[in-house]
Amino acid sequence: MLGELLAAAGYRVEVVEAFGGAPLPGDLGAEDVLVVMGGPMGVADIGKAGTPWLAPVVELLRSRMAQDQPNIGVCLGMQLIAHAAGAKVAPMTDAAGARVREVGWGRLDFVGTDLITRGLPASIEVLHWHGDACELPVGAIHLASTPACPVQMFRLGRSFGMQFHPEIDGPTACLWAAEDAAFVTAANGLQGVAQLQAASLAAAERTAAHRRRLLAQALAAVTA
Repeated sequence: MLGELLAAAGYRVEVVEAFGGAPLPGDLGAEDVLVVMGGPMGVADIGKAGTPWLAPVVELLRSRMAQDQPNIGVCLGMQLIAHAAGAKVAPMTDAAGARVREVGWGRLDFVGTDLITRGLPASIEVLHWHGDACELPVGAIHLASTPACPVQMFRLGRSFGMQFHPEIDGPTACLWAAEDAAFVTAANGLQGVAQLQAASLAAAERTAAHRRRLLAQALAAVTA
């Protein structure tokens, strides 16, 4: 969905698989939008041998943020934006210190008012899929939360981050559930994969209009 919206806005979409060793673009400017997507790794993996591409992505984000150039981060991408801005990113835990993972279709509550959430209800349903969370970067506008993760969405200048996955359709959510079964099971129990797959097609369909509007308005806000 995000790629479709970028193309409709006149952008030529280029996918760079940094995790596979592809070099990062060195010629991006203010007219370009850098979109950093998700993955199973985290900020804690920066500097590790298996994820050598994370540190360069953070440096690219930091450079673009210093120049107020547009960036969009989804899930891990949001965490890298937050880290580049100096905010803490860490695994989610409960009051007893046990790990918490937020996985599945669930409610997202918007905070305050912003151009990005204009015309949307106070809460929408989105796909959650994470075990880490970030604090709100200094100077950022807090835009959404859930009980498990207070900072679900923010805008910092022309950079925008979403901890959830508004771009994912139903078949992709079903595929993820199968491919990431251990993580889903750790979050939601032995029936978690089957339940998520059973729910995803209908959930994606009923939430599509809200998710599309949110992404379109976010893109418009960071490129204005």
